[in-house]
Amino acid sequence: MADGLREALARTDLDAETLRRLRIVQTVLDGDSQARLESFALNNGRPHAVVAFGDPETADLVVYLLHGIDTDLEALPAWADAAQRLCADVIRSCVFRGEPRSVATIAWFAWDSGTHASALATTHATVGAARLSVDVDRLVVRNPEAHIAVVTYSYSTTLLGEMIALGIADEVRTAFAIASAGVTHAAKVAIADAIADGSLTMYATEGAHDATAPLGRLGHHPVDPRDIPGVIVYGSDGGEAPGVDGEPVTGAAVEGHASQSTVDDRGVRHVGYFDQHAQSYLTLVARLADAVTSR
Repeated sequence: MADGLREALARTDLDAETLRRLRIVQTVLDGDSQARLESFALNNGRPHAVVAFGDPETADLVVYLLHGIDTDLEALPAWADAAQRLCADVIRSCVFRGEPRSVATIAWFAWDSGTHASALATTHATVGAARLSVDVDRLVVRNPEAHIAVVTYSYSTTLLGEMIALGIADEVRTAFAIASAGVTHAAKVAIADAIADGSLTMYATEGAHDATAPLGRLGHHPVDPRDIPGVIVYGSDGGEAPGVDGEPVTGAAVEGHASQSTVDDRGVRHVGYFDQHAQSYLTLVARLADAVTSR
């Protein structure tokens, strides 16, 4: 995979924007000795990459981390930071429980998530679901004992719904829908059935001050995952959360729809869903550790 990236970087026929995005991938890989390029492709001139932290082929728990709309490799560094931190924190949480586990996280940038204009439909989500299913199936061949978890955010929760509705998510045992743009009615039924038969554990959260997520549910995927029978709902509005060391802490409230935290011109930090101090993130870590320990 790395050879493919190096070959692309050496090309002279790619535009400056594409080359910049390829260099971003290389910088992420160079920045962590645990990082590995799982796949790389140029689709119609647009680069896509999948970067893992830890070893998916030997890990007890493999976590796929998916972005929302209007996101390309320019955003990979922030998502890679979240994936790195999530990997380390879940490992630490398992150790504090006295049950060490190997963990790998995957920043999955292998799909075109579309724009605000296309987000009301399911086309991009359906294509992405098929691609993710192929990647998961390939991983399971290499690591059949791995517990597969998928963490989705915003429009990628629609992808998750399509994957389950199409019956191509059999290997996914734990799933998260964070700030969901919604799933279809067919997905609602399929998710509820998978939970009821014990093949899937699913969690969902959304901040009270997130005004963007509900807009995604005005289109062809109107169902809020929090309303699906059997889905476990957890908080994002600040309050008690499980600390990485197992002791309760006060988690920060998410302030809007952002996945990652930002700092405004006045130096004020605005908490995103994957902020290390956010109630939503701390709960995510604990529930992932739950998936591979006896709790």
